[in-house]
Amino acid sequence: MISLVPLTAQARPSSPGELDTPRVQIYTGYSYWHPIDAKINNVAFPDVKFGAIGSATYFLRPWLGVTAQFGSHVDDVHGPEGNMDLGLQFQTSAHRFTPFFHVLGGSTFLGGPANNGRKYGWNGTAGVGLDWVPTYHHDWLAVRLFQGDYEYNHVDFGPASADRLSGGIAKNNTLNASTGLVFRFGGRHPADMQAQMSCSANRVDNIAGERVSVNSQILGFDVLKPMQYTWHTTGGMILGEGSDSVIIDTAGLPAGDYHVTGLVTQGKHRSAQCDAAFSVRQPQPPTVSCVASPTSIAPGATATVTATGMSPDNRTLVYAFNSTSGRLNVNGNTATITAPVSRDINTVTSSSTTITVTCNARDDHGQMASASVTIPVTLKETYTTDPNLAPLPLQNDMCSVSFERDRRRPARVDNEGKACLDDVALSLQRQQDSTLVVLGDHTSRERAAMAAERAVNVKLYLTQEKGIDASRIQVRVKDGGIAQVQNIYLSVGSTFNEEGRAINERAVVHHSESYGRPGAATTSRPHRRTTKRKPKAATQSPGTTAAPLPSSTSIQPPAGQVAQPK
Repeated sequence: MISLVPLTAQARPSSPGELDTPRVQIYTGYSYWHPIDAKINNVAFPDVKFGAIGSATYFLRPWLGVTAQFGSHVDDVHGPEGNMDLGLQFQTSAHRFTPFFHVLGGSTFLGGPANNGRKYGWNGTAGVGLDWVPTYHHDWLAVRLFQGDYEYNHVDFGPASADRLSGGIAKNNTLNASTGLVFRFGGRHPADMQAQMSCSANRVDNIAGERVSVNSQILGFDVLKPMQYTWHTTGGMILGEGSDSVIIDTAGLPAGDYHVTGLVTQGKHRSAQCDAAFSVRQPQPPTVSCVASPTSIAPGATATVTATGMSPDNRTLVYAFNSTSGRLNVNGNTATITAPVSRDINTVTSSSTTITVTCNARDDHGQMASASVTIPVTLKETYTTDPNLAPLPLQNDMCSVSFERDRRRPARVDNEGKACLDDVALSLQRQQDSTLVVLGDHTSRERAAMAAERAVNVKLYLTQEKGIDASRIQVRVKDGGIAQVQNIYLSVGSTFNEEGRAINERAVVHHSESYGRPGAATTSRPHRRTTKRKPKAATQSPGTTAAPLPSSTSIQPPAGQVAQPK
């Protein structure tokens, strides 16, 4: 089984402070001054369409700077408006775009309207903006796409005159929109930095067959320009060559230590490489322990056998049970064993015997561990007077094959079912005169034909893949309401309890592959809808009687099986 843990690797973008944030930037541009609520003595301040703005920012951090801003808007009629502010600017970088906002405060220089002369006051400014940095050498020039500032101006022109044409206090709310160029100095460009590359494997200790994901990180490269990646490994197959991350397929690798080397190049003079190590080891087999409770039983009594398996590699385990006698009912990692009851002719003795239950645990690599537990059975005195009394039926319920996982192919024997049937086949091969009853079942939402198809598919796997004689396997079905097939092992002298009903195996329709491999052989073809024709009357000689035709609903038993009388 090959397991894959995907891990997407990306080149680490250049951090703003190291690559494209300058130490100092200077901004100059055109400005438009628009009063929102600005008037004095009921005379409104007009728009000033022509103005200039400039600022200088010194960056303490890649995202934090100290800004001094100057602006001037001249109106020939009412006088100029200007400000000198100082504050903080905050910004970040997204590829070639730099959004920012700033908070400033300082003095303002305001004149008019009416007959007021020019006077100084104070103001506060809050604004946002967006710069775009073209791909010029060292990113020294940027374009300020826009800057929008809200300004509050407060200027006291003194007491208002009687005609209210001078004096008063201006409390102006205005907007200031500008655009221009930004000159950037003192920043570091990727070309000024040493090219670096690091890589690592997501798994250091791996089992042969698993896949290893190797990712890389780079520094000192221009992420907007193309880069070429080249990878080499000392073991395994590289998948995803040419990207910044690769996957190493370790299928078939012997145990040992291996290395993966990566190389990234950009242009002719910029490159870096890295190395990652991983190891491969063979899978470790599981272990299993087997305990019974109670530790001894009487004839006809039951005991619970629990198998506890552990995989050093944390693989999924499948359990199976075998017993030397008695009847087993398996459910996951537990099984219930029922001690047999024997009736001997005129026996007046007391003795004891034992039942040995074997617990098997198999992982998805096919490695198996076994353990066994012995359960003493005390045979009490029995009295029998009928010499013709037959022995009680004895049977052994082995593991069941579940069909609940594959909803698209509900009759197909999957890998977990094959692991169960491998143990069943091993028991049949050890005792050549034993037989097996395959009992198919279906849920209430399925048709009864599904139980027959499942049971026949189990028989096909045992006969075609494991070489078990078909005459030793009896196929029956029941309506128990569970999507499974029970395997009931009959040792020499054992009898089946006649559960379920026999079927005609040749009439079973296979809707998909029989078991977990493509192209599995089947022994029947899908039904074709045909038109029933009425049988022609047979010509008979005078004095003879025509034999009745067989019923169309009768089911013939499979080859080698005798129909049971009802």
